Amino acid sequence: MMMRFLCVFVIGILPVLGLSQSTYSFNNSELPIEERVQDLVDRLTVEEKVSLLISTAKAIPRLDIEKYYHGNEALHGVVKGGRFTVFPQAIALSATWNPDLIYKVSTAISDEARAKWNFYNQGKDQKNVYSDMLTFWSPTINMARDPRWGRTPETYGEDPYLTSQIGLSFVKGLQGNDDKYLKVVSTPKHFVANNQEENRFGYNAKISERALREYYFPAYKTLIQEGNAQSIMSAYNAINGVPSTANNWLLNTVLRDEWGFKGYVVSDCGAPTYIEKSHHFVTDKEQAGKAALEAGLDLECGDDIYAKHLLPAYKAGLVSIESIDKAVSRVLRARFKLGVFDPETNNPFTKISPEVIGSKEHQDLALETSRQSIVLLKNERNILPLKSNAITKLAVVGFNANQVVFGDYSGLPVISPISPLQGIIDKVGDKVEVNYVKWKTAARNLNPIEAENLRNDFNDEPGLFAEYFDDKFLEGTPKTRVDKEVNFDPVNQPPDPYTSYRHKSIRWTGHITPNASGAYKIGVNSDDGIRLWLNNELVVDEWHNRGATTDQVPIYMEAGKKYAIKLEYFDNGGDAICQLLWEVPGSTDDLYKEDREAAKNSDYVIAVMGINKTIEKEGKDRTSLQLPEDQVNYLKEMYAINKNMIVVLVAGSSLAINWMDANIPAIVDAWYPGEAGGTAIADVLFGDYNPAGRLPFTFYKSITDLPPMDDYEITNGRTYMYFKGDVLYPFGYGLSYTKFEYSGMKIEKENDVLMLSATIKNIGEFDGDEVVQLYYKIKESTVIRPLKKLIGFKRVSLTKGESKTIQFKVSKKDLRFWNEHNKEWTFEKGKYTFMIGASSKDIRIQKTEKL
Repeated sequence: MMMRFLCVFVIGILPVLGLSQSTYSFNNSELPIEERVQDLVDRLTVEEKVSLLISTAKAIPRLDIEKYYHGNEALHGVVKGGRFTVFPQAIALSATWNPDLIYKVSTAISDEARAKWNFYNQGKDQKNVYSDMLTFWSPTINMARDPRWGRTPETYGEDPYLTSQIGLSFVKGLQGNDDKYLKVVSTPKHFVANNQEENRFGYNAKISERALREYYFPAYKTLIQEGNAQSIMSAYNAINGVPSTANNWLLNTVLRDEWGFKGYVVSDCGAPTYIEKSHHFVTDKEQAGKAALEAGLDLECGDDIYAKHLLPAYKAGLVSIESIDKAVSRVLRARFKLGVFDPETNNPFTKISPEVIGSKEHQDLALETSRQSIVLLKNERNILPLKSNAITKLAVVGFNANQVVFGDYSGLPVISPISPLQGIIDKVGDKVEVNYVKWKTAARNLNPIEAENLRNDFNDEPGLFAEYFDDKFLEGTPKTRVDKEVNFDPVNQPPDPYTSYRHKSIRWTGHITPNASGAYKIGVNSDDGIRLWLNNELVVDEWHNRGATTDQVPIYMEAGKKYAIKLEYFDNGGDAICQLLWEVPGSTDDLYKEDREAAKNSDYVIAVMGINKTIEKEGKDRTSLQLPEDQVNYLKEMYAINKNMIVVLVAGSSLAINWMDANIPAIVDAWYPGEAGGTAIADVLFGDYNPAGRLPFTFYKSITDLPPMDDYEITNGRTYMYFKGDVLYPFGYGLSYTKFEYSGMKIEKENDVLMLSATIKNIGEFDGDEVVQLYYKIKESTVIRPLKKLIGFKRVSLTKGESKTIQFKVSKKDLRFWNEHNKEWTFEKGKYTFMIGASSKDIRIQKTEKL
């Protein structure tokens, strides 16, 4: 009897000791995943199930389930969790027109993510801090239908086929190629037609089903059916009156029933709240939870509707346990596929070493990707490539000359990133004198307060006393040092142990001592919160989350006197910057004197212009396509002095650079080129790399060429497919230092498949790449059809004098349109013209076939 009691006692305490977990079926890696998922779901209470439907899912200790954060970003490198390789921004990836290269890029990104997860898995505390290294809300495959859209740089451009092919490679590279395990989860976003930032939480996109099927849907369908994407993010907006996050037709009928999607749907952050708050689709938050769950939303990014109101909705009988079980099963299935419930020895991705993060191989890949993305827009007089042995002096000037601009959703680089200026200096060495002049503008004539004008109370050395806290509350024991200047900009600076945490707060104290008497302006450029005291008076109090903002305060100061200053700053994650600036009396009298001298005394002027996240970003659409006026005026002034001018554009979307195109002899579009961008730019300018990037969208001449922003019907003159006017640069456009000849186009038919071929020959003086593009159009149709439509492309490398035959396979399925009357895809008999060329406008050869 005593022995029986002891056996029962021991068995009873095993769960408490955590020893019985291995006996749970869901921990048996030999069982099918569906059986394991069901076993775990059956063991959960309804409260636990609901807790798993929130992106920051809490731990369930009794089942030894750790907390799990869904939601890092990886548009062009891992964003959160440390320092990683920073590749060119997404739009630049698309400008390579090279899916094979993009597969390598996303493979490197997910290798680094897994490597960081593996590293943190060695210590429970570290892993709890960074538990979001396996689920990524990338890529962004919304269509860049209008260049004013602030998130255009995150996309792959205006064409659904190009977006599908680049996105497909990206998803495949992220998720890995193991038959059983996922390397990471990829989440294409935002489903669907999330294409404007004004009223982004509440707008209703009115779109025909044909436009959805032909333009807005294809990339998602491809990434699900061919890429096996394991997650999809729903959008803030409504489609034809129904919020995307509560849209049964989108999330169940199309996504799951038609396309066979087996993964889970996560909301854009806070989107379930807007079902009731902004769209007024329901009357309360419990009803919002019901609408979202029944429509097929599985996971909430946020802590409102599912976190607080789904359980009450269940208890009130509004939602069923079956609906909850279905959602939690979908979410858990992805975690099982990641292998988080399995022994590490089973999973091949647990063997990826942290040594890959920022490795030489990945740095080289970032450089090659940047090179392949750069588009040569103009090269009059063959001014490019430059020959350094024929140059004595070179002026490098402009808004972005000494900036490293990564674009939105960017991480911190492992290495010191290379600016265009640095790339040029590294390229020419001591053979050429480089005259660099800092950018100044009447629009904001604020410059950094230099060390000679700053003192601290601890050692009276130049600079301010700095206290770095590892939280955003100025609490705990800080690391301290003297900063020569206040220029906290971790993205654009070398790795710094004082800035290793994403969430940080900093306090600088000391004195300002001006060299001259007069009326000054003290400015602080910051992203997130600041407080500024001058002479012990609080003059700026902006202690809250916000985007990049410059605050200015006027103050009269006398030469040689000390003026006390205290500046406090916190970073809430994401973008991080805090810079202490001033405007000195008389500094606006002649802004460009130094620039004019540099231009006058140089053989060539390289002006690095463009825009940045202050103009285009999430939450902010552009109101103009023009380059900022101060930059255009500056270029005109410099060009009047030196006609040998090359403009390098650093931007994430198209610009109406009409004056520049008419006057400047050479223009290069470098996008937001990543950590090695400066080196890539210099390689192109000096001929060590022959540019072959191609535009993934149209450059329009004027904003008046565009339909209203809220017009989602693509047939109303949008994109190269339906716009009939003159453009500045067409979709698919890009020049080379060499020339290519197209010939020998053939079409062979076999049942419903066409095999098209053409021969491409390099007839120029340089080795180079050509992006061969295939378009089609139908002569007559019962509906409005595209002027031409991309259905194939290949990037091919050709040495001087070399030729290659390129083949394309086209099915009749590729030539169909969506018949709204019959609700089906329809192929029309008729005369189809197939066009092969170097851009959507530069068609070199074509043939017409009756099909």
